[in-house]
Amino acid sequence: MITPKTLKLSLKSLRDFAKGHLPDEKLLELDERDECPLDIVRAMCSPDELAIQLLFIPEEFGGMGGGAFDVYCICEEMARIDLGVATAVLATFLGSDPITVGATPEQKKRWLGGIAEKGLLFAYGATEPEAGSDLGALRTTADPVKKDSRVVGYKINGNKQWISNGGIADAYTVLANTPGGPSWFVVEKDTPGFTHDEPEEKHGIRLSNTAALAFNDVYVDADRLIGGVEGQGLLQAQAVFGYTRLMVAAFGLGAGWAALDRAIPYSTKRVQAGSPLSEKQGYTHKLIVPPAVRLEAARAYIEETAERIDAGEGSLNTEGAIAKYMASEAGNVAADASIQALGGYGYTHEYVVEKISRDVRITTIYEGTSEIMEMTISRDRWQLHLKTRGRYYHDQATEMEALHRRCPTVGADVAALGLHALAEVAERARVARLTRHQHIMLRLGEWMAFA
Repeated sequence: MITPKTLKLSLKSLRDFAKGHLPDEKLLELDERDECPLDIVRAMCSPDELAIQLLFIPEEFGGMGGGAFDVYCICEEMARIDLGVATAVLATFLGSDPITVGATPEQKKRWLGGIAEKGLLFAYGATEPEAGSDLGALRTTADPVKKDSRVVGYKINGNKQWISNGGIADAYTVLANTPGGPSWFVVEKDTPGFTHDEPEEKHGIRLSNTAALAFNDVYVDADRLIGGVEGQGLLQAQAVFGYTRLMVAAFGLGAGWAALDRAIPYSTKRVQAGSPLSEKQGYTHKLIVPPAVRLEAARAYIEETAERIDAGEGSLNTEGAIAKYMASEAGNVAADASIQALGGYGYTHEYVVEKISRDVRITTIYEGTSEIMEMTISRDRWQLHLKTRGRYYHDQATEMEALHRRCPTVGADVAALGLHALAEVAERARVARLTRHQHIMLRLGEWMAFA
């Protein structure tokens, strides 16, 4: 954890850097060219310039040791600037996660130290053409190479797709099947047999580099097996889902507010029928207030989850899924409402809200789609419903009723009614065996997230 003063200074430095390097005009120009500003990304991660990557690295390896709350704040601010650039920066953090979680001390010193001291850019090589959210379906292989009955290295073969920083990273963490099970490896960019395609031409986040990877008998020494033990890959990936999904939640939050921050000033200047739009309830109560409320509700849950992670409660994967689902969906609603708020102007490339709406769309897809989040939430909370014999949400409602008695103005009585209703719906679904239907589980996941 870093001090509040240091966090405040880091956020100010990030804003100042963006003002000098990424004004709206340049963002629109880069978006039009579908270009990742590699020089700016490297400057952001350079120890001699902004050095934002230090927030993500533990102190013992040359970083600042930022906690989940600190990183959430940085991710929100980066997304307010540009979600494509934010994705490029976060890709290094994501790519180093298997190292942070499962590497040997020597591996951590080499690679995490390299990120801190040299500004190395990483990429996270998990997704494949046939294995997106289901990492267990991966087909990339890593076959042991033996010398005198001892494993001295591995030959990696396979393909990865939709890899952020795929064409610009200095090193890649790559998930591959070994005889012992899925395992992570570090592959450097110039390793023989390793290639990447041209960047994908994407709907949004066009300032990030996304490219497919190919491995053709790519040989790596045995010391590139993260942790030195085969078969730990899925556990290492799952260990940080709550944490990384919280960061994408912060992206949805930041991008959503970036859109509203443009719609709100516009409403004070745009005069219709003799008065500004900001004075018309039909405008504010439809296009400004509801998305702002959704975003701030998501923020409250993000912050609670971040504080719990920092307090040592574990990765909180389900809570991370709830935060990502709520914030990413809210960010999309806010961006869409902002386009509507600006009318014809909002629909043109000239205005940044149109770009934001294309960018924020990815937050409901990467790091687990909204549908995967709904299934994760419903499965976890369904187990709690069963374990408590249908009492889980009734018990939460009882807590809300007690809160209402202490503080009758905060709406806890309404929350209690919703929780009781959800408990009844869940129980009826159990009795009728409706949870065999995926659509029912998706809708339960949505309601449970709101609850």
